Amino acid sequence: MAYVLLGRKCGTVRFEPGSGTIQKESIAKSSKMTSNAIENGSNIEDHVYKNPEQLQINGVVIGGMDAAAALENMWKQRDLVTYAGRFRKSDLIIISLKLDADKGNRDGCSFSATLQKVTVASSSYVEIGGVKLMSSQDGIAGIRSSGLTTAARESVTSSAYADYVRSYNRQSNNGPNARKTASYNGVRG
Repeated sequence: MAYVLLGRKCGTVRFEPGSGTIQKESIAKSSKMTSNAIENGSNIEDHVYKNPEQLQINGVVIGGMDAAAALENMWKQRDLVTYAGRFRKSDLIIISLKLDADKGNRDGCSFSATLQKVTVASSSYVEIGGVKLMSSQDGIAGIRSSGLTTAARESVTSSAYADYVRSYNRQSNNGPNARKTASYNGVRG
């Protein structure tokens, strides 16, 4: 049986007689539960969500280090891989890679890799039928589009602007205009 790691960027690593083999495959599935303390000191668990699935593979590379270099490159490049062995999983990333060289395998090494399932998200497109876009409503109520700005067709009269300025110059009982003398003048004594 051939074991294959197929990467989108870094190519393919095949483990077959003559190049190595996979000795062990393990799949780990786990969940996490939220826990909230209440008044009497006990906890209430109110939500469970699934952690990403992980695949652990252990194997041997023989007859050269090309397969080990390819695995290391997949890890470095964060390549999205598909694994085909006794288990078949896609959309995996190598999150951990351990290479062990010893005297028993002079031209190769043993390895252990942990691959984690990735959720690939993409933007969605929803067509909205019968709804007028805001840009198509420009020109209504005296407003026209001017690129990234919106300009009003009516101009502000000079008397309206003067009234606006006077409203800020009036004395009021609230806010910073109420204090005539500052309590701190900025000079340390």
